[in-house]
Amino acid sequence: MKQILLLCLISITLWSAESVAVLDNLKNEVGIRRGGDVITPSGSGEELYRGDIIFTGSDGALSILFNDGSTVALGNKSVLKIDDYLFEPSRKKYRFDLFLKEGSAIVETGKIGKVSPKSVTFRVPEGTIGVRGTRFFVKVH
Repeated sequence: MKQILLLCLISITLWSAESVAVLDNLKNEVGIRRGGDVITPSGSGEELYRGDIIFTGSDGALSILFNDGSTVALGNKSVLKIDDYLFEPSRKKYRFDLFLKEGSAIVETGKIGKVSPKSVTFRVPEGTIGVRGTRFFVKVH
């Protein structure tokens, strides 16, 4: 019985860990912190999940393509955390919550920004950017 319960819990955990985005246009030093692990992406198409921290080195850059069509391009020496992301148009549930700890980003919102702009939050160490347009640039020193 314990084995069946453990198998069910593992299945639920794997099912709920749905990818929210993929990496694209990776250049030089790029990494992902997931839990206690640091992952070196093998290339474009690497899946990202809620809670992932994406970082670039001194000569690194990348693009993130979210499931709703939103894109985030990170410049060098950047650290971005995907705090929350939910795109369920059939249930009209949306959340897009990112935190740029350092570096620079160009953000272009996708469907979430169009149908539910109040669901988009982009935070920086000294404040929050309220998104009402579709494209912006931000740099954190």
